[in-house]
Amino acid sequence: MRPINVVLAHHDAVSAERLAASLGKEFRNLVVAKSAEETRSAVARFRAPFAVVDLELVDMAELKELCRSFPATAFVCIHRLADDRMWTQSLANGAVDCCHCNDLRSILQASERYVVISRGRSAAA
Repeated sequence: MRPINVVLAHHDAVSAERLAASLGKEFRNLVVAKSAEETRSAVARFRAPFAVVDLELVDMAELKELCRSFPATAFVCIHRLADDRMWTQSLANGAVDCCHCNDLRSILQASERYVVISRGRSAAA
């Protein structure tokens, strides 16, 4: 289990529940947000260092603002039709990755990369 809090923002309640059940086993705490405003509030309230954001819920402008507002949070974007263009736009707006919404492996790999980077920064400080 990764010892971090995670926010999952998803546009579809059923899919969010399914993904939360899988991710919840991997992280200390996981909270589901159902809007861009709930996402912002949850990241702030839980000081979440990692967030999974559905691009059908949060558009690119909102993603950019979230990344700007919470520079210590690694945002991974998901989408049911994720492609290279979406990946490029997501990274340009501050996300650390963008993958298919059912690609649990990629989501977890992104969290692993973030945790390693974060721990390295903490150790260096």
